[in-house]
Amino acid sequence: MSILERIKTHSSKLTDSDQKIIAVLMENRAEVAFLSGPQLAQRAQVHEAGATRLAQKLGFKGFPDLRSQLQREVLEGQDAANRMRRSVSKVEHGAFLADLIHAEMSALETLSRSISQEEINKAADMIFGGRRVFVFGQGHALSVATFLQRRLDRFGMTTITLTGRGRDIAERMGSMEAGDVVVALAFRKQPQSYAPLLRHAMRVGARTVLISDLAGPTMDPQAELMLAAPRGRSGSEFQTPTVPFAIVNGIVLTIAGRHEREIIGRLENLSELFNDFD
Repeated sequence: MSILERIKTHSSKLTDSDQKIIAVLMENRAEVAFLSGPQLAQRAQVHEAGATRLAQKLGFKGFPDLRSQLQREVLEGQDAANRMRRSVSKVEHGAFLADLIHAEMSALETLSRSISQEEINKAADMIFGGRRVFVFGQGHALSVATFLQRRLDRFGMTTITLTGRGRDIAERMGSMEAGDVVVALAFRKQPQSYAPLLRHAMRVGARTVLISDLAGPTMDPQAELMLAAPRGRSGSEFQTPTVPFAIVNGIVLTIAGRHEREIIGRLENLSELFNDFD
């Protein structure tokens, strides 16, 4: 049964606290998919054990199981045509730009609650400390992966892009070893090449970072560090690229801020090279 069907089935057992949690859950499905039980309870302003008790009333072992079900339901509603249809149907009087601006602001606010600066710091230090950085991206993630790779190149880092077909990726990752870092960008669903890439990185001792959205927690195997946030208001509407670009920009700026001396020196050398080639 879906979560909504479970709620209807057990409606007679639900308390006022349960109803408060359900209201937050149904109004913010994409964001709740990333929250812990105590965080959801805090958002609903009820006892911290409230989310666990509600999950058990609905037939789940605990809140993690309810959250996994929620993640699956949100992902199932991500068909491109239906997402666009739902998005445009909610816009009044053709105010598409105004609605987009509001949606982008909402998504960025959710991002600030989904990923901490401490997690960005860890990603930045992992990438900066890597001997080489393997950047993986396919489909919707390709533009963000290309952006990250170019920024790291400017910082004087050695990058290897992992794009294209599986065999192309396998050829480029053959030299991967301990001391390298893999940054995988994947949205909506797990790419076919993701699992063999992560398994190989783990075998050779390379560190791994995943930048993702609602699909992130469902990907297997899990990366050493996952930075994931919803890319839309409900997870089933228009999915903005602004959120992953903001995550990547946050990492880039943090690398520059935490390792300013080395990065500024490399950028100054790059400026001199630009002058020579102009």
